[in-house]
Amino acid sequence: MTARRSRGRVAASALAALVILGCAAALGDAIGVTRAPADATASAMVGIPAPPLSGPTLTDRPVDLRNLRGHVVLVTVWASWCPPCRQELPVLAAARSRLAPRGVVFLGILTRDQAARGRALLREVGAGSLTSVQDPDGALAVSWGATGVPETFVVDPSGTIRARRLGAVTEEWVRRYVDAMVA
Repeated sequence: MTARRSRGRVAASALAALVILGCAAALGDAIGVTRAPADATASAMVGIPAPPLSGPTLTDRPVDLRNLRGHVVLVTVWASWCPPCRQELPVLAAARSRLAPRGVVFLGILTRDQAARGRALLREVGAGSLTSVQDPDGALAVSWGATGVPETFVVDPSGTIRARRLGAVTEEWVRRYVDAMVA
């Protein structure tokens, strides 16, 4: 009987805590407490050196992020089976056309996918010029702290991650976080 009462008290306490947290969140919304904008994703990855990123591209050419020091690099984690990636890739291709002459490098990580499917999607959405590293088992994406696809990181010329975006990037996001670094 005592164990049953103890479990009941624990459950009641947990329920009370959830109700209090919910009320606090609602109150914060009601009085206008500001939250970080969706595009300013807080991350332990921002402000640290970028993890290693090297391997064969979708055309089997080697690439290594270390060789791109001195450039702003936009790294996106994507997959052909990801609907938001399908929306994001043309935005990245347009941004690449606009920013590559200014030294910005765009590098993808095709994760948990097949190279042939990745190449096909890039051609289909007009983003065939985007270079992507093959990551069939997802290990590269995990090393970058990616929790899903698409997920995008901006690496400064010294090799430090300066921004992270969960979900598809927009032209506005690229202008805000990438253009500002090459202005």
